[in-house]
Amino acid sequence: MLWTTALNLPLKQSEVDFLIPELDHDLNLYVDPLLFHRSSIPEYQAVHACIHEFFSICIDQVKKGNIEVARKMLDFPEVHETMLGTSKSSHKGRGMGKVRGGIILNEIIANKDVQTKGITHIAEMQLLIEGVGYDLISDMCTNIAKHFFIEYTQKQCQQYEIEMEKNLCLEHVFNWEELEWDDIHIDLPTHPESKHPILLVPRTVVRRFPIFDYAGFWDTTYRYILRANMLESAVHAIGKEPKVLWKDVKEKYEFSKKHVVEVLHENPELRHQYVDQFERKFSSGISPVDLFKIQGNENFNTPINDLITELKTIESGNKDAKRYEKLVLRILTRLFSPLLNNPDPQSSSHDGREIIDITYYNGANEGFWNDAKILWRATTITFELKNMDDLSNEEFFQIAARLNDIRGMIGFLISRKKDHLDIQRAYRRLDKERKVILCLTDEDLINMLEMDANGKNATEYIQAIYREFIDKS
Repeated sequence: MLWTTALNLPLKQSEVDFLIPELDHDLNLYVDPLLFHRSSIPEYQAVHACIHEFFSICIDQVKKGNIEVARKMLDFPEVHETMLGTSKSSHKGRGMGKVRGGIILNEIIANKDVQTKGITHIAEMQLLIEGVGYDLISDMCTNIAKHFFIEYTQKQCQQYEIEMEKNLCLEHVFNWEELEWDDIHIDLPTHPESKHPILLVPRTVVRRFPIFDYAGFWDTTYRYILRANMLESAVHAIGKEPKVLWKDVKEKYEFSKKHVVEVLHENPELRHQYVDQFERKFSSGISPVDLFKIQGNENFNTPINDLITELKTIESGNKDAKRYEKLVLRILTRLFSPLLNNPDPQSSSHDGREIIDITYYNGANEGFWNDAKILWRATTITFELKNMDDLSNEEFFQIAARLNDIRGMIGFLISRKKDHLDIQRAYRRLDKERKVILCLTDEDLINMLEMDANGKNATEYIQAIYREFIDKS
């Protein structure tokens, strides 16, 4: 059962930014620190920086001879509160703890290249230590960045009005001043049966399988070196270059993690070469996991007709304004996530004077949303929601005032209905301020939901509205 179902919340996975926990088993998914690294969201990039700083401090402590300080730092039990991992029937999992931390410490002590040049990504530990896999990398990331997950969870609970227990004890939170792990007391949601605290995880930072590991090193770097060696040997032997197939390389050389670990210890420069190649290959971003394939339609999507019916039952006006905003937030997230992610309803402008209904980070690297980022500097996408039938100049002045060079110069004004006067008001803002305001209504939301139900991309609908608006300007 989904956690949100147990809480009687009408939220399915496609409608929220966080990964909804399953109450009866761990989701076979893992937090990937590389997805934080490649995110367009500054707070997510800060998580990767935080992890890098943690290991830089740890390596520095080893170099100074403060082995016990480093030993205490390298303690990574499984974070039960996220309910992720490989456990089939409970949330116990394996965890790393002090034993696995000791293995990493021994590697840092013995590996002079790590001491000298450090590590760029903690996933590199998978290349250097046989006993470290992506499940343990996930544990390390979640432990080190637990402050981020606390703040993210509290934000999501406030956003969806999920009750939090006061003053819960959360174990194993890193104290950056003391370089030790402490327990803290914090407000968090709980598991409805065990009453244990829950930490929510952004669905854009989880994967099912690693993208940076020893198999990736073999496929992108090492087998090419081995093939080149085979070619060179053959040329010396027979005087000409033969045809060497990949299956020939596989037959001659052992493909195993043990072999890769040995090679990288003997040739530490290959680790840095692989990291550089990885950075170039994924410079435009890394795709998160497709949760629909994992969770299925029942858990992933609310039936389209249910959303449409609810939209039609909401009366325009101030009385149902909050209900309308919550529903539209669910619809927009369903239609445009993960390209638009980390929605922030009722966010404030930089000077704190203006309240913006919803902003999304624009994480697109191609297509219409990426074009909006390039043409209109839209690093975030602003949606103003008006539960009213008749718009006036005031609503267009409001959203225009909230568009700027930092936030972007394109925004969406969503109301129950629109007329030709609204289009003219939008054109005036384009003419006077070079700001694009696209008007959407119930009819547009319903059309996009029906497109989504039929397996079509709702962004194409937005792109068509944008094109018509620009062509007629």
